[in-house]
Amino acid sequence: MTKKLLNSLITISIFIVFYHGISIAQVYERKIFEYVRLISEGQSEAVAPKISDLKKKIPRSAGIIYIEGLIATDEDESIRCFSIIADSFPRSEWADDALARLFEYHFHVGTSTEAEASFQKLYSKYPSSPYITTGYIQQERLEPKNYTFNEEKSQILGQEFAVQVGAFSIRENAEKLRAKFSADGYQADIYENLLDGKNLLYLVWIGSFKNPEHAHKTLLEIKAKYNIECVIRQRSGWKKW
Repeated sequence: MTKKLLNSLITISIFIVFYHGISIAQVYERKIFEYVRLISEGQSEAVAPKISDLKKKIPRSAGIIYIEGLIATDEDESIRCFSIIADSFPRSEWADDALARLFEYHFHVGTSTEAEASFQKLYSKYPSSPYITTGYIQQERLEPKNYTFNEEKSQILGQEFAVQVGAFSIRENAEKLRAKFSADGYQADIYENLLDGKNLLYLVWIGSFKNPEHAHKTLLEIKAKYNIECVIRQRSGWKKW
């Protein structure tokens, strides 16, 4: 075997290994987007068991840390995850998402200085982020009254639940479903959710219940009456996602 041929084979082998590595990484990254989508639709419980296995495949991944922040039930853990991404993974595709979640958290609990700092960092470092270009964040930020923190209201929201009856990428479809349930006497509203910076979902939520047991009764009623698969969502006082 000539030296030239040997070098060619080595080059090809390196390319194959490199390309294979990239392909596997891309597969796992697509998984992350899939899981974020499921979380935005209210299926966090289906995602949580899969994270440990994914972490073995791509450890130290900003995407996995982001998912952990989304599904965390403790506010401090969520903020820790998003802060790690914003500070340690500034070039990650999830950096602007993490800053958007930090803004939402501080905005909803009424810590306006921190919320504004997160927004300014997002605006200056990622001006082309969909969170900026679509006006998703500004529509809340530009209403000063929304910065007012009401501790009692926050505690109540943290105990309330709703039944999600639909998740749509087109607002008109969500409006139609909301109108249908409203006409039938249900309390129905639309909740906007943008968790991956790409797919804005319009979620249709029914009712406001003090505990998941009461929400579950309505879920069964809706499922029997309309043949719709539903999920129970918590109306949290400290997060919007």
